[in-house]
Amino acid sequence: MKLNFRSGSAFASKKAQEYLKNKKPEDIKAIVVIRHAAIGDFMNIRPFLIELRKFFPNAKITLSVIKHYMYGIPYDLIDELHIMSRYKEDGSKTNLITRLQEAKTLAPQDILFDLTDSTITLLLTIVAKVKLKIGYPYRGLRRFFYDIATLRSDFVVEALSVLHMLNILGAKTEFPLSYGLEEKYPKREVKKRVIYFAGASIKMKCWEEEKYAKLIEKMSIEYSEYEHVILQGIGDDEKFLGIYEDLQDRDNVTLQETIPLDDVMSLMANSKCLISNDTGIRNMGIALEIPTVGIFFRIPPFRYWPRENIHDCVFNIEYNSPNVEDVYNASKNLIDKLYEK
Repeated sequence: MKLNFRSGSAFASKKAQEYLKNKKPEDIKAIVVIRHAAIGDFMNIRPFLIELRKFFPNAKITLSVIKHYMYGIPYDLIDELHIMSRYKEDGSKTNLITRLQEAKTLAPQDILFDLTDSTITLLLTIVAKVKLKIGYPYRGLRRFFYDIATLRSDFVVEALSVLHMLNILGAKTEFPLSYGLEEKYPKREVKKRVIYFAGASIKMKCWEEEKYAKLIEKMSIEYSEYEHVILQGIGDDEKFLGIYEDLQDRDNVTLQETIPLDDVMSLMANSKCLISNDTGIRNMGIALEIPTVGIFFRIPPFRYWPRENIHDCVFNIEYNSPNVEDVYNASKNLIDKLYEK
């Protein structure tokens, strides 16, 4: 494997170049991928794991995760799981000794890919017995710990950015991205159904519930033949009863109570569109390759917006909360473009 890139676009040490000089992808036997994040981030790395398996056909793939984020782990794309913890059972943070002990449980690896870039993942990178370490060069100090580092742009969708770690090794990755969920969640009977999810990982990323209620009312009138489903989440603040309160008399609006993850995925796979905040549910919809409309404010959407014709994002240049009309128009334009009314 020969590294080939322009100066400034990535970093590679002499050690990395020497290690790869006489290596072929078939020679690599053990790889660890670090992704200490939640379900949406697991969805984002599915294309990476698929391409990783293709490029390194003989490698045993281990995924390192964080204990309090284990919902939606892509077990179908990995061989082993390595677990570290940020918090104890009582909610307090784990100490350095505990984290060191957990890091040392990782078996020796040929290549490490750090897709998270956190304090804990840096600790794991330092402690792990690995021949080649690949990460992000956000801080100059990182170059002391990683042998190869690729840039991560805030203007390129993250699922593509992580693939650059394979591209620098010579992998010819495919586009459009493949998430590998079509067999597990087949589109058997795509119904005239729009799903709405008003939650997010933090409150500041949640579009106002009164705006959701107005949006769903307008959508349920415009698409009267569609079923409009308000999806509840697992959190106590994700029941959305306030949204449903003034809509429950509408025959085509329903409130879907919390259901298991597999059922959520199947429901979405057979729906026409998902309208959601920037959250894991939206990333699940993207991974299922169904049309999505993302509602963004406070942060720019570009890192989380696949630039494909089945996805749209609503935001304004001030990154303030979008108005109802803008979200309605974006949703209507997407549905009308993709489906005959």
